[in-house]
This record gives sequence, structure tokens and C-alpha cells, in this order.
Amino acid sequence: MREVGIGIAGFGTVGGGVLSILSRHAGDIEARLGAHLTVKKVAFRDAGKSRALDVPASVLTTRVEDLLEDPGVEVVVELMGGVDEAFALVTGALSRGKHVVTANKALLATRGQEIFRLARARSVDVYYEAAVCGGVPIIRTLRESLASDRINGLVGIVNGTTNFILTAMAERGEAIGPVLAEAQRLGYAEADPTLDVSGGDAAQKLCVLAQLAFGARLEPKDVLTEGIMRLSPDDFRWGREFGYTLKLLAVARRCEPAGSGPGGKDLVEARVHPAFIPQGSLMAGVRGAMNAVVLQSEALGTSMLYGQGAGAMPTGSAVVSDIIDLTRNIMAGSPGRVPLPPEQSLVELRPHSEIRCAYYLHFSVKDEPGVLARIASTLAARSISVAAVQQREQADASAPVPLVFVTHQAREADLKAAIAEIDRHPATLNPTRFIRIESV
Repeated sequence: MREVGIGIAGFGTVGGGVLSILSRHAGDIEARLGAHLTVKKVAFRDAGKSRALDVPASVLTTRVEDLLEDPGVEVVVELMGGVDEAFALVTGALSRGKHVVTANKALLATRGQEIFRLARARSVDVYYEAAVCGGVPIIRTLRESLASDRINGLVGIVNGTTNFILTAMAERGEAIGPVLAEAQRLGYAEADPTLDVSGGDAAQKLCVLAQLAFGARLEPKDVLTEGIMRLSPDDFRWGREFGYTLKLLAVARRCEPAGSGPGGKDLVEARVHPAFIPQGSLMAGVRGAMNAVVLQSEALGTSMLYGQGAGAMPTGSAVVSDIIDLTRNIMAGSPGRVPLPPEQSLVELRPHSEIRCAYYLHFSVKDEPGVLARIASTLAARSISVAAVQQREQADASAPVPLVFVTHQAREADLKAAIAEIDRHPATLNPTRFIRIESV
């Protein structure tokens, strides 16, 4: 039976999951694949750390270079995290004609084009199903299952940490501080949760998805990115009154009219931010640390992928699935069976100021005549139409009065200009808060 050697860099949560699956499912994998997968090397940083899995000492190493130098390693699995060391390992493997599997969305979002260019030049493969949404097969769906279709939009809950936090805030009415601390205690959030709660993690993942869905070449800095730390329990209460649920969404869409960008390219928008969505929508029921992506395509219409977006076994399963697929390519002598993303961007990025959506606006104003009319007039002067208004009386006449508007679709630049004018007025007591509304 053909043997394929595997080298794994990283023996943390995901690395342990990969090794566990390869060991426990070895018989099933061999029967389906017609080949034997052999773990030749496992590189890890902390030699003193205890491991749940018993791996032969001859396989373990603290030198990632051993994966590159071992001629028996045909597939290098990068599970180290970070960018610089991972980039050196991946490019070193590709340069030596070794195939690569990675779960590193930060690496792909920031250095992906260099990696894919080298893979083409060396006629080897790069697979990365586990980089986005863990065990949810969104990468394979975009690369293969919908290869014949035209994707017009995707909206995703792609960060389980923030979804856990927002679900708890919605259900318990608590502020974000205690809920974030609970998420850290339960292991859903890192000791430093900045990348998650800032929206940065979701922006990295959106870059990977937009490249596959639209042929877009984006870096995280290109994505409009807002986090969840400014959200308050009041926002959730107001949202329920209007029939909405609050989620952190990753959104990428083609914009009409088609071909209206420079050089006749389609325009796409790319953004990550909190958004209200209808309580009866597909995404509203995605609770806790789960992930989901809704796709809009011309042939299939609306479809949704849902599942666990993190953890040893879900993510490990996606990594092993990539190893199996790569092994099939090796056995058939057909690298490049699934084409890598295009070298040149097929679309242009729409300016964030031109985004159009509905908005929730929370004003804090003095309780005096004419305030509501003045705000409505300021919005109307910039072609912002009001769909609904709620005002809550205060027992203390001197206290700020909360005034909440829901608008119809408007241009982002117009909305921000209107808010700036309203906030300059003496009757406005606190900066206006706004949240975008999506009809997922």
C-alpha cells in the first residue's frame, strides 16, 4: 500500500485533534483512500508541556526544519499560528516541492498571494479548509461545490467568541464586561481577546472567503472593521422592540450595476461589524460559539452552512480532510486539481463611504420641543428616510431622553454627515450611536 508521509508543525489544541483523528480513524481512512498516512515528524515549541496523546519520541522534534529536511515528509501541516515563522515554514516546504495544509487565516490574509504564487511555480498544492469556520466546509464549498455557480454575496458569523458573547448579552441582559470574563473562564475567549472582539479575526477570515467567492485580493486593512466593545444592553433591548437580533457579521457582496468598477470590473463591498438582523432570519438562530455562512448564488439561490467553528476535533477534522484530498492528488499525480485563487484581482473594492444599508440610530437628547422634528429634518436633508421612531420618557425631566430611529436604506457617507451635524447641536447630550441593519 502506498505510504504518504506527514509532518505536523504545532502540537497544541488543533495539532492534538489532528493526531487523534489520524490515529483513531486510521483504518477507515486507509479503506477510503487506498493509502497509508504516516506521521513522520511533529514539531512543537514547549518540550516540557504535558500532552494528552502519547506520540513516539522518535517522531517529536523542536526543530521545524526537520519537517523540511526529511525526504519522507510529502505533506507539511502548519498549525503554529502567527505569520512570520509560519510563512517561513510554508514557503520552505513549497520551495522543496512539498504540499501544504494550513489552518492559519492570518497567514493567508496577509501573505497568501506570495504563498499561492510559489505553489504555482513549484506545481504543488496549498489546502486551507480549517482556516475559516473550523469544521464547517465553507472553503471546499466555494472552491469545488459551487465552482459552476456565480456567488453574489456572503454573510457570515465566523467568530465563535463574539457570537458567544452577543448571545449571552441578548439572553441575560448583561453588559459586555462580565460576559467577556465568563467567556475567558470557559475557554471561548483568549486571555487577550482583542483580535476577536475588535472584529480583526473575522476580517482576516473574510479576506479568505472573498478571494474564493469573488476573486478579490483583499488584506484586513481593506475591510471596514468594527468590534463589539461599544455595544450596550440598551442596544439589545431596543433591537428586540423592533424585531431584531444583534450579531457580528462578516459581509461581502457584489454591488450593482455589474461591471461598474474601474476597467469594467465588478465592485464588491467587504465589511465586518455588529448588525441587527430580523429575529426570524436564518442567522438569528445561530447561538453560542457556533458559526454559519449564508451564500447567495445565481444558480443555487440561498444556502447556509452551519456548525462548530473551533475546537480540537472540528478543526482537526477539516485539516485531516485536506490531508486526504492532497493524498489523492499525490497518488493520481495531479497537483493543481483544484486551482489556486487568481493572481490578479477580478473585482474592485467599493469605497466604504458608498455602502448602502438600513440603520439603527440611538440619540441622547434634551427633553425639549422640536428636537425630534429637527433630527428628522436633518436626516431628510441628506435623503435618509425614517422607517420607525421610538421615544422613551424619563422620570427625571433633566435626564437625557433616548430617541431611537430606524431608517430605510441610506448611503453611509450621508448618514455619518447627518450624525455629525446632529451631534453638534446643543440639544444632543451624548454622541449618537448607530448600528447597521442587514436583511439576512
